Amino acid sequence: MFDPLINCESVLEDKPGNYIICLRKGSKLPKTGIIPNYTTLEGYEVIYTGITSKSLRSRDYKQHFTGNNAGSSTFRKSLGSLFGYKKIQRDKEANGKYKFSIEDEKKLSDWMQRNLILFFMTSEDYDNIEKDIIDYFNPPLNIKGNKNKENKEFRNLLSDLRKFTD
Repeated sequence: MFDPLINCESVLEDKPGNYIICLRKGSKLPKTGIIPNYTTLEGYEVIYTGITSKSLRSRDYKQHFTGNNAGSSTFRKSLGSLFGYKKIQRDKEANGKYKFSIEDEKKLSDWMQRNLILFFMTSEDYDNIEKDIIDYFNPPLNIKGNKNKENKEFRNLLSDLRKFTD
């Protein structure tokens, strides 16, 4: 387990693997009008799972928890969209890729560090393990690969919120 309020980034391995992001006890996602159903891991509500083919430390800590560009983190895009942050086109070409303002990215990192914890494991079979994790935990912020009927309405809303429009 990695707690960004207690642990330093060296706790996270510099190897490929899987991770599960959970709400800290007492924390909640921003209100959207649809309340997702959560499964738990060690008493924490599971909200997202992901993989990295290179480094848990780089992906989870540097891109998710302290990142400054939602463009490189699907998870940050989802959270920022739930918070209603304004989307800024990332590239000159209108290709739907976006980020948030520097101020909103900082607010997002601060919120994540205060409200989330992370479980992780190294693995070379991260793709197959991710499918099993999504099937078992049904994380509400995992849109891709999540076929569970429960939380479908929430995932549809999240998908709409994440769309970039000029």
